[in-house]
Amino acid sequence: MNDDGVSCSNSRRIEAIKEHGTLNSDGYSSIPYGVLFVKTEHTLEALNGTLRSAKRQKKVAFNAELLMMPRDKDVEVVWLEK
Repeated sequence: MNDDGVSCSNSRRIEAIKEHGTLNSDGYSSIPYGVLFVKTEHTLEALNGTLRSAKRQKKVAFNAELLMMPRDKDVEVVWLEK
């Protein structure tokens, strides 16, 4: 666990948003769920659970209760730290 109460593996998963995303108009890293899914499918497990956990901790935001491929491939996942 790091100082924010997030496990190191979860932290690495969420860092993928910053690595593969782009800055939105508000200055936050943002990436469509479909792109994040494809970029991390061979390296990360439990992406959806990690994102849901991070959403509860207010570290990411997205407009869905549960992200599913391919239905939610265009939903933007936003990292809420600059």
